[in-house]
Amino acid sequence: MMKTVVLLSLALMLFGRGYDAPDNRSQAKNLLKMIDLDYKVARLTGCHYTYDTTSCMDKTIVDLSTCNVTEANQTIKWIQVVPDIFFGRHMACMNEKVCINVFTKEKFGSPMCCRRINTTYKQMEADLFNLIPVVSEVALKQGVRIFDDVKKPMFSIGNIMFDMDYMEPRDEVKGDVARVYLYMDERYGLDLSQQQQEVFKRWHKLDPVDAHECTVAEIILKVQGGHNTLVEEGCK
Repeated sequence: MMKTVVLLSLALMLFGRGYDAPDNRSQAKNLLKMIDLDYKVARLTGCHYTYDTTSCMDKTIVDLSTCNVTEANQTIKWIQVVPDIFFGRHMACMNEKVCINVFTKEKFGSPMCCRRINTTYKQMEADLFNLIPVVSEVALKQGVRIFDDVKKPMFSIGNIMFDMDYMEPRDEVKGDVARVYLYMDERYGLDLSQQQQEVFKRWHKLDPVDAHECTVAEIILKVQGGHNTLVEEGCK
């Protein structure tokens, strides 16, 4: 607990000097690397990782002895907890040909189109609450899958189960995932189904807010604004 308090104090001093809210996913990822401080654990599998300070590249080293991921040569990727294919599913820029390719002059609709013309999409894509570090194998397999209960697993990575449409994390981090979905729904209107809301509320109760979540949420509030209500309530 003392370590968390010290880290929070240092972080709030750093970010209190003035950091602009990120405009895109790349900026958000770079900010989160600073916010994470010395917390270097892949969020879904629990693998410990470090940054390779000998490399000029954005390279990470994953210690596979700290988790039960068996695939070798893992790195760390930052993924959207709520993927853009889900939060942008009702947007015209995703489904209709409303943008024009400057080279071919052909019309198209896609995440790239939304990034150009839809302010809400850009805010959601850059939201600091919605990005987490995971091992590269998880990032690769996420694809268009969203988080939900998996009834008949097709395969697993560590303790994460996958089927054709969904991925289900280990119990210890289900609350972290649930609170992101419920926050994104509250702030932007994800149009979650009643069944999805029930799943995430159950996950929230199963895995309560922890000290790290409180630390990161307080810093994010200073950087981009926007309260994650369930995290704040848990931190009290």
